[in-house]
Order: sequence, then structure tokens, then C-alpha cells
Amino acid sequence: MNDLTNHPSDAIALVTPQRRLTWGELADESARLALHMREVAGDARHIGLYAANSADYVIAIHAVQSLGKVLVPLNTRLTRSELETQLLTADVDLLLVDEPLDFPLPQVHVTTRGEAGLTERHTWRPDEVMSLMFTSGTTGRAKAVRQTYGNHKASAEAARIHLGYEASDRMLVVTPLFHMSGLAQVYRSAIFGSALYVEPRFDVTRTCELIEHEQITHVSLVAVMLDRLLAAGLSRHALRVILVGGGPVPKPLLEEAERRQLPIAQTYGMTETCSQVATLLPSEALDHLGSSGRAILPTRIRINADGEIEVKGPTVTPGYYNEPEADTWTTDGYWRTGDLGMLKDGYLFVHDRRSDLIISGGENVYPAEIESVLRRCPGILDVGVAGKADSTWGAVPVAYIVGTYDPEEVKRLLHDHLASYKHPKAFITVDELPRNANGKLMRHRLKETAYDSTS
Repeated sequence: MNDLTNHPSDAIALVTPQRRLTWGELADESARLALHMREVAGDARHIGLYAANSADYVIAIHAVQSLGKVLVPLNTRLTRSELETQLLTADVDLLLVDEPLDFPLPQVHVTTRGEAGLTERHTWRPDEVMSLMFTSGTTGRAKAVRQTYGNHKASAEAARIHLGYEASDRMLVVTPLFHMSGLAQVYRSAIFGSALYVEPRFDVTRTCELIEHEQITHVSLVAVMLDRLLAAGLSRHALRVILVGGGPVPKPLLEEAERRQLPIAQTYGMTETCSQVATLLPSEALDHLGSSGRAILPTRIRINADGEIEVKGPTVTPGYYNEPEADTWTTDGYWRTGDLGMLKDGYLFVHDRRSDLIISGGENVYPAEIESVLRRCPGILDVGVAGKADSTWGAVPVAYIVGTYDPEEVKRLLHDHLASYKHPKAFITVDELPRNANGKLMRHRLKETAYDSTS
């Protein structure tokens, strides 16, 4: 995004529990890491970043950008099998890590610095692919979303106009930086000159303290985080925007937030659109309950004849990496999201996230991915997975199984192949699964409160 040297060199750019860096220090450290990376693997094109939230993670993002390389943020919660698939899918040829990984790829520790710094930064064209971020889709197979420099820049500028960002702002990140919600804040900070506060993980007490004592103005959450912060006594202080994604915010939370004059902005977006495409402004929160707000201009949103949400605009991906057959363009240039919704007086209401998608604590969980693993277990003849409402996580996966199986074998398969948040929280044995005449699983039947094929 913007050159880090465009901001006052002595102004605070980045704050973590261990470090406070000015823009001058952030620019220097990223330039020194960039030069070292070029010396180690100058021909590398796709650079994977596998590390926990830290100052070094942010430094690494800017180092990759300055080299003109493609950043591939990797989820640290994945199993070895999942990670290996993503490395191969994205053609990663260099890894930035905070701990060595057992993969046959050149690796550079994120704390490494060269004696000198890179002197010439890459100048990005709007159509150049700047990052690859993974989304699984309903097939359960990981796909790498291409995101251009123009996509990221347009997303940041649209957010600035719609929500208001200034150089004097203090933005808090408590979500993983390998998620779109986290990465978007890094780029916005660099464009706006806002101070970025990055926490290694979400901690209720620490988050409340930072909001109060550091006078945080912007924070991005999911509903379960908001619920816990409200229970801990969250007050407004200097907050101007509390961005909440991952599904509609329950009415009781909105009402309590309103009572405390907390500025909740519900949002809808996806990896394919470089963060939000619609956001409900805090002033509209209670007047349009359940809505994700209006489209953020210049993005356009429409609903097709099947009730599917389609989007068009400068933040929309040019497509998936090496998988053009998976692209979902309409003939007039709209991206078919696979999500179902409706527009009412210009306000978007999302009915289902890609219909089969389970959003658990803000994490995307795809039933087909879980089913493909469970089918490997001897004795399982058929399996279907659906989401079940959960008071803590919003939803959790539940597996419906036909056949007999060894529970320990199931546990081993899940442990080896899926991150823990994707593990079913219940296993229900049924005589058969609800399928239509074409053999397609009718997942909506599984979502019924007490599906039982024997009754």
C-alpha cells in the first residue's frame, strides 16, 4: 500500500505487548527483512507467512510487499495435511516462520534482519496480484483467492469513506492476521497512517484495558467476542467503530450496546471481496435488525432469481489461483457469492452463508470438508454434517452417520486432518440420510432441531 515513509517517522505506527514502533522504525525493519529475503531466495514468487500475531508478522507483511512478491498468509491452526495442501495449491516457494516447519522449502525466521535495508520498493500496478488467501468453498477443497493491489486499495478507501478513518485513529486487532479481517487492518493502517495495535490473541480483560487506556477508536470482532466484552463491562471511551462480522448480531447484544452507546457496525464480506462489501452504520443498528447494511460504494449488490447474492466492484477478486473453472462470474461481470439473501429498501439481509457454511466463533467451517475426512473411517457408510445453534460459538458442526465405526479411529482421523474448531461436537447415528431423487444431500433437513431417520 502506501510507502511507510509517507508518514511522520516519529509517529507511532505499531503497538504490541512487547514493542512500540514508529513509522520510521517499521520502515527500517521491513526494509532490512526484505533485503535478507532477497539474498536468501531472490527468485521466490509466492511467500507463505506462517506465524502468530506479533510485530514481526506486520513487519513481514510490509517486507513482502516492498519486494513485489505475492503474500500467502497461512492459518496456524491447520493440521500438517491441510497446510501441505495449501502450500502446494498456492505454489509457495519461500516460507516466513516464527518456528521452523518440517517442509522442504526455504525458510526465513520473521525476526531475521539484514545489515542494510532494501533501498528500492516495488511499485504496484492495480491489476497485480498482491496476495493469495484461502477459502474452502462448499466442496471442502481449499481454493486460493487472488487479491490484487487494486482490490486491497479499493477496500481500504471504501472503508475510509463509509466508516471514517484518520491518521489520528488507533486500530485494535484481536483476530488472527492470517484472516481477512486482520490483514485488512494492516493495509488500512499503512494507507491512513493510523496506529495499529496487534494482540497475540483475544483476551477479554486485556481488550477492555486497551480500549480504555490506549483510547482505541476502531476494533473488529465477531459476535461471540462482543458478547464476552459486554459481560466484562465494556464501555465506549474513544471508540468510534466496533466492526462485527461473521453473521448477524443477536438483538439482545445490539440493545445492550445501544444502552451503552457503543457504535456497532454489522458487516458482510468475504475473502473474494477483500473484506466487507456492505456495512450497517452504528446509527442504523436497531432500525434494521438482522441487516448487514447497504453496499459500500462503489460496490454494487443484487439478488438473482435464485435468491443468491451477487456483487460487482473494484474489491472483487479476479478469480481463484490456477482454478478458473471454480470462478463464478455472471455474463455481465457480477461475482456469484453462493450466499442467499434479500434486499429491502437497499439494505442487505443474509439468510445463509453459502447455505452449507457453519460460522463457529467467527471461523468458517465447511461440512463437505468434514464429511470427506469421516468417510475415510471403516464402517461409515454415509455421513452428513450440519450446523447446530450454540450459545457460545454461534454454531457448531454436528455429524449424522450411517453405519458403525470405532470412535477412537474417528478421533484420530479428525486430529490428523482437521483443525480442532472443525471437529463435530456431536455424532448422531441414523438409518439413512435425507437425499433427493438425484442423491443430493438435503442439508436443510439435517439442520432441523431433532432429525431422526428412524421416526
